[in-house]
Amino acid sequence: MTSALPTSHIYDQLVGPFYDTAGLTKWCGVSRQTIAKAASTGTVIACQLDGGGWVYSTWQFTESGTVHPDLLALWSTLRMSGDPWTCAAWLRSPQAGLDDRSAVRWVEEGRPVEDVLELARADMRRWAT
Repeated sequence: MTSALPTSHIYDQLVGPFYDTAGLTKWCGVSRQTIAKAASTGTVIACQLDGGGWVYSTWQFTESGTVHPDLLALWSTLRMSGDPWTCAAWLRSPQAGLDDRSAVRWVEEGRPVEDVLELARADMRRWAT
């Protein structure tokens, strides 16, 4: 059920692994339309492939199948100025201001999201200029 990019692809190494749309609909038990709406409204972290298909990083989901709300807050902040692939890579990249942890790891460890949001806002402003 995970997707789509070969594991040797740079995006899979940085941002994956992924669900593709079919895999995510099965795992969540929802329709393709529900997934498409979630992607278009930013309630799921989604990146589009060159061929037009969509992928959804597995790390965004909680055990209950929901997207972690702190990751969505970060995603929406970053997406104000960044494209989806850049934002997803930012979420998974070590950040000096987080003791070289990624934002995803920081959130998974239950650390304060405001620390990460501050970094995300600073980078988002830098990207906008």
